[in-house]
Amino acid sequence: MASSEHLDTHVTIARMQSVLARQQAAFIAEGPPSAALRIDRIDRLIALLLDNRQAFCAALATDFSWRSHDQSLMSDVLLPVAGLKYARKHVRRWMKPERRRPEMGAGWLGAKAEIHFQPLGSIGIMTPWNFPLAISLAPLAEAFAAGNRAMITLSEFTPATATLLIDLLARHFDDTEVAAFVGGADVGAAFSALPLDHIIFTGSPRVGRLVMAAAAQNLTPLTLELGGKSPTIIGRGADLDDAARRIWGGKGINAGQACIAPDYVLVHEEDLERLLISMQEELGKMFPTLRDNPDYTAIATPGQYQRLQTCLADARAMCVRCIEVNPRQEQLADVRKIAPTLLVDPPEEALVMREELFGPLLPIRVYRSIDEAIAYVNERPRPLALYYFGNDSAESKKVLERTSSGGACINEVMQHIFQSDLPFGGCGNSGFGRYRGGDGFKAFSLQRAVYMPPYLDVMGLLRPPYGKLFRRVMSAVLKP
Repeated sequence: MASSEHLDTHVTIARMQSVLARQQAAFIAEGPPSAALRIDRIDRLIALLLDNRQAFCAALATDFSWRSHDQSLMSDVLLPVAGLKYARKHVRRWMKPERRRPEMGAGWLGAKAEIHFQPLGSIGIMTPWNFPLAISLAPLAEAFAAGNRAMITLSEFTPATATLLIDLLARHFDDTEVAAFVGGADVGAAFSALPLDHIIFTGSPRVGRLVMAAAAQNLTPLTLELGGKSPTIIGRGADLDDAARRIWGGKGINAGQACIAPDYVLVHEEDLERLLISMQEELGKMFPTLRDNPDYTAIATPGQYQRLQTCLADARAMCVRCIEVNPRQEQLADVRKIAPTLLVDPPEEALVMREELFGPLLPIRVYRSIDEAIAYVNERPRPLALYYFGNDSAESKKVLERTSSGGACINEVMQHIFQSDLPFGGCGNSGFGRYRGGDGFKAFSLQRAVYMPPYLDVMGLLRPPYGKLFRRVMSAVLKP
């Protein structure tokens, strides 16, 4: 079995190298694609998703052992389709040169300074297991809009979804336009070492560092989306029922297996018990049953399930108050589900406070002042998202101004990712670079500075031999 896997890996790596070589040759031979061809590629992707939406939902449910079909439609179909439609609407405008102001008044004489957006070539998209369609096809929308070709790697932990997507891409596209591959760490390492023109990687900071090191050998530019522990701050006077409803409305998507899911909550010490009651009540309404509830997703892999069980065991060993919200006290282990669990004031050394949880566990810690809550967030690595609940506009402004995160929501969680006109990305430990909202078009383009001189040779004044006129010009432009 091991030798067979090694052979499959070797074949996949050889094919990746071959496809990239053919994409590069086609890119040079054919030149930048027209707006019509870019839109055609986007349209084919939209049709691929919409025509096969039920098959994708079924494949995702198979990979997870169970995954909510409705949530799959929302996150892995609607999200990329919205981004594709947005790119299709704006691609012609994005392609136009961006005008800048020529110096020294040369613009009055006909000079032009512009930024021309040219395709980079082949974009590499490295996709994790949690949202395999959304995370691979959302950046592909702007890669296509920018006139590029693309190569995608898909996780071996979602084999049914990967097989389906690879097959459908092959039916709708030539592999010189886009091709997808599936594999584990060896395939990922080989992919990140390819001489691609840009790589967008979504995953953990640990693997992100490996991708960055491999890409550095080719000076390949990167966009890194790395997740982290995204905090939720609940201010005094906030509507606790509403906060609980919205927090679990987001946390419940994919059973918390999302890089921007609320990872822990900070609440004023006087509001803790009331918040715990609200959360239990709201969870009971959302998920009155768990085992056979089609809305409640299983943990994706046995390894992830065991990791979360280890976090729970560690918390219990530290005597952390754990509130499992399982209304009918159902047995869940054999269906690889974990009940939503509130962990009250766990110590800093607990695993649930040291690791990104990526599951339906939610630590809740107390603070005494908003400055204390802000300081707590700032003492930790910068997260991918931050959420604030409260009706105090001055306090919400203070939280936004005094913290850093890739994205943020006020009185909501996770909804910034569904806004097609907003960029998405991290900062610090949660990554760098942006896509969506046109930012991906720019990231996946060569932003080429172009200058065209005026009909009068005014720049001749700056060439030798220098004299009085040159010095008068210098004196004028160097005024403070």
